Amino acid sequence: MAKRTKGKLELISQLLKGVYPAPDQLEAAKVFSWWSRSVPPRIVEHARPVRLARGVLIVHVSSSVWANELHYLTDDLLARLRAAAPGSGIQKIRFQVGPLPEIPKHRRPLPPPPEPVRLASLPEELGRALSRVHDDELRKAITEAATTSLARMRGRDQD
Repeated sequence: MAKRTKGKLELISQLLKGVYPAPDQLEAAKVFSWWSRSVPPRIVEHARPVRLARGVLIVHVSSSVWANELHYLTDDLLARLRAAAPGSGIQKIRFQVGPLPEIPKHRRPLPPPPEPVRLASLPEELGRALSRVHDDELRKAITEAATTSLARMRGRDQD
């Protein structure tokens, strides 16, 4: 079994840049994610974004009928996309008949999260860092993530 090394906390924005190195790829990922979560299922079944280039979102549709119907919804979809991914720079949406990318499905259900560890058992360094977070909701989210992560690590150590 590989030995675990301790590392420094990294900003999520830096981690995402490692996965999506180009800024336009990150914005495309945000737009694609928004589409599959926010568009009604009957539309997702027949229309999926495939590319974002130079401010134009290309959406493949299953037929010309769907392209025509979605053309009439363009203004509403465009407004929602701009709100969901303001940095995307989307100027227009173009619908084309083409192959629809598969929607990833979870192959197996995720295990339930372990019971969080007590707040008092957090590392002292993390406690000090949390005291410098002024946003209550953010501090709470970080605390929950840290306690859950520690519970998972302790669960693995016991196995």
